[in-house]
Amino acid sequence: MTTSVTQAVEELVRATVDLSDQDMGREWKWHEYDEEGLRFALLMTHHELRDLAVRLDARAKSGLTQVDRILAQYHQTYRDLSGALAGVRSEDLDRAPAEGEWPLREALKHMLGAEHGFLAVNCYALVHHRAGKHDEPPEEEWPEFRKAYAAPKDAVDGTIENIRNSFFEIHRRVLRELADITDAELEQPAWFWDAAKPIRFRLHRFEEHLRQHTIQIDKTLAVIRPPTEAHRLVRNIYNALADVESASETAGDLRAQAAATISERAAAIAL
Repeated sequence: MTTSVTQAVEELVRATVDLSDQDMGREWKWHEYDEEGLRFALLMTHHELRDLAVRLDARAKSGLTQVDRILAQYHQTYRDLSGALAGVRSEDLDRAPAEGEWPLREALKHMLGAEHGFLAVNCYALVHHRAGKHDEPPEEEWPEFRKAYAAPKDAVDGTIENIRNSFFEIHRRVLRELADITDAELEQPAWFWDAAKPIRFRLHRFEEHLRQHTIQIDKTLAVIRPPTEAHRLVRNIYNALADVESASETAGDLRAQAAATISERAAAIAL
């Protein structure tokens, strides 16, 4: 099976994210570049992903819709969170940064619950509007509808790997279930605790809420597990990966070449 760019990046992240700042100075050469050390492997991966995104965009034959762009912005934020969590260990999850402040697990539980809730709100509005109804839906129908979008009870239990997977699953669901929203539907109302707001507003809330609490995660990690140089470089790579994943052009040849390069790099570093 051909390795995807996303899989290759994950291989590289696992091979490098726990390396120390001293490790970043280990010998590593890319063509004429031999003075930066191992950090240049991560810098060059970021470079290659940015270039790949540009090339994919240049090959694209159709423009993105408004919802495509909104969801791409949201996906960028998800990948930034992926980078923030890349170096987190399971034993970090229940360490509060200070008395009275949320540990990581509590913050992540709140974030994940919002992802599920926001999806439910948007889907409820879309079902209503697509049935030809434009008044506020009956309040008594909401609880039963909401059940289909509730986060699994064990979504933030156990290990950091389980939590990362829970975010991956709801993120994938959001991208899949909201991708066909039309420009006209963006202006239709969706009802929540703050009354009626356009679906456009509700969609942007996915990104802004994640960004708000990713800052909270950053502040917590600064106390309990300060980011190393490797962590910061890995986070850059995840951010560059987002543009590649959101590109409408498949361009299998470009993607396969980039994936092979990154995968080989990960394998060489892991030796």
